[in-house]
Amino acid sequence: MRTAAATLAALALTATPTVAGATEAPPLPTVEDVPVLAQTWVGNVNDDRLAVLSVHGLRRIDGGTVLYYSMGTPQDALGDRATFSAYGNGNTYVFPQGTNTLCAAAAVDAEQGLAYGALAASTPTGCLSTGIVDFATTAEDPERAPVAHVVLAEVPDDVDVVDVFVASQLVQGVPVEDGPLEPTVEEAAPAVGTGWPSVDAAEVAEADDSRSVFDLQSRVKDLSEDVTTTQDGEQQELDLDASVLFATDEARLTSRARSVIADAAEQIEAAGTSGTITVTGHTDSNASDSYNLDLSQRRARAVGRALEQRLPDGITVRTEGKGEAEPIADNGTAEGRALNRRVTITLPS
Repeated sequence: MRTAAATLAALALTATPTVAGATEAPPLPTVEDVPVLAQTWVGNVNDDRLAVLSVHGLRRIDGGTVLYYSMGTPQDALGDRATFSAYGNGNTYVFPQGTNTLCAAAAVDAEQGLAYGALAASTPTGCLSTGIVDFATTAEDPERAPVAHVVLAEVPDDVDVVDVFVASQLVQGVPVEDGPLEPTVEEAAPAVGTGWPSVDAAEVAEADDSRSVFDLQSRVKDLSEDVTTTQDGEQQELDLDASVLFATDEARLTSRARSVIADAAEQIEAAGTSGTITVTGHTDSNASDSYNLDLSQRRARAVGRALEQRLPDGITVRTEGKGEAEPIADNGTAEGRALNRRVTITLPS
């Protein structure tokens, strides 16, 4: 079932990521007799430590598709660990079932414009997956890296190769095969080479797949005008950066906002728009729900009034506020909160 859209902002696979303070990454380690469909280094968002990410299988089962992967997050001499979430915070997808990094995985069929995300479930992570995993290891000792799994929505039988998104990385050209990896073991996250996590068929049958297949969207950022254009089929949206439009906790437009709104009006007119456009205010999760809702409504009205003065006859404007209810990024980071503070202009299809 295709439902809410996933956001595809800018995906790139880099085998040797650029990380502050890091030099060229050493060769990727391997474990004998273990299938590796794709492998890459992944950078930590907080420091210069690298982790090894290996995709071992993408296998069809009844009701879903199992992604098997291992991740070795480093631990320094003092015992300080680089947590898995530090490698997932750079993700560019938005998943309706939550922002937990262990659920931020998908099989991506770029040709059809679809992503098959994790099946939602009543688990600590919010999806059908291994669960909370301690990925601590060292790059020099890959045998210690634990294998995790996440059950994705069913990839159609006629799709043989996809790209896989996991741990903020897009690894390309992964074949989709049939049947779980064997042998399976009881351990939830076994070490690489000791067996594969077992998948409970009953849990897969009961999992919620209603929010797990997404249309991909293209998002193009205009850095000079702080406008992001999203195209989802025939639906087009313009996201305006609220930090440019307004001062903190204010709903009065800044002087710079005028040029941003004028640019948006030009794009709306150039698209041949007619009928009603919707201007929606959004906030981050700071402050209370009621405060954020009110602020988002006032900001939407301010942008709507300014737009009306610049749009030709035949276009009407309605405004609404969603507060913090529809984030497009993780409110747990400063970067994510900045992305969530926005005003969206939705053009009619």
